[in-house]
Amino acid sequence: MKVLTLQINKECFQDILNGKQDVEHRYVYPSNVSRYVYFRHDGKEYKRQEDIPDDDKEIEVIPIKYDALYLINGRRKDAPRLTVEVKSAEYVIFADEEGNDLTKIENGVEYLISQVWYHLGKVISTENI
Repeated sequence: MKVLTLQINKECFQDILNGKQDVEHRYVYPSNVSRYVYFRHDGKEYKRQEDIPDDDKEIEVIPIKYDALYLINGRRKDAPRLTVEVKSAEYVIFADEEGNDLTKIENGVEYLISQVWYHLGKVISTENI
């Protein structure tokens, strides 16, 4: 089983545990992109965007498939934890009112303001609840 470990705040943790929240989202930045997505270009897959050839061919951004999220509420050794099934994931690009993709510059690198949305299933296990 491929599991992604994430820190999560108490409110979201409780909502997922109680079935009130069925989507967990994470922003994608240049510093964490390889944790959340990979790229497909001209039939070949790339882990890093900078490795993609610079041409006019389309680049597809695909969420990395995880079977579950391991969510930790806090940093203590005995922090509450849960494992929840991931039913699907989608890559979402934010846009302005005119439909233009929103971008930001970090350390001289321009990138799309985007998130991966994990659609959650059942809670598989809990610890320290």
